[in-house]
Amino acid sequence: MSVDHFWRRLPGQAVDTCSPEELGELVPRDRDVRYDRLAAAGLALGVRRTAVLMELALTENGLHPDPAARLPVYGGERPELGTGMPVLRPDQVVAASAFLRGSALGELVRQQDSILARTVAHLGYPAPWSESVAARVVHDLRELRDFFAGAAAAGDAVVVREVQ
Repeated sequence: MSVDHFWRRLPGQAVDTCSPEELGELVPRDRDVRYDRLAAAGLALGVRRTAVLMELALTENGLHPDPAARLPVYGGERPELGTGMPVLRPDQVVAASAFLRGSALGELVRQQDSILARTVAHLGYPAPWSESVAARVVHDLRELRDFFAGAAAAGDAVVVREVQ
């Protein structure tokens, strides 16, 4: 199972002015030189094999019934604009950023320890759930928090791509 998950910041108006094909071309499909340049500029973020665990840590917690919890990883339930990829408009990016900023990400991962361990086993990860895997999920959530903070501050939209 080698799933990469990518987020790409775009100017807020781009989701209204780009065709679905153009939007799709702006989001990385893999980690390559193009991705490296975008990531270095703070315009793209990618994770390997942790997106489903990140989503569970944010959404399976009864302490956070906030609908914004569903936005950061898979984009919640919004239109895909014909791209096949979730697109978060600037107001949704602001909501996702506020949720991430207001969450104790390490604590959310610790609280979901048993669910995350079962998910790792069920999905056939190469290594069992451990402190090092938990640390990677927390690291990726913090990177996502920072990515969304930058996007929200700039008034950007975010397009999400999952590659299997």
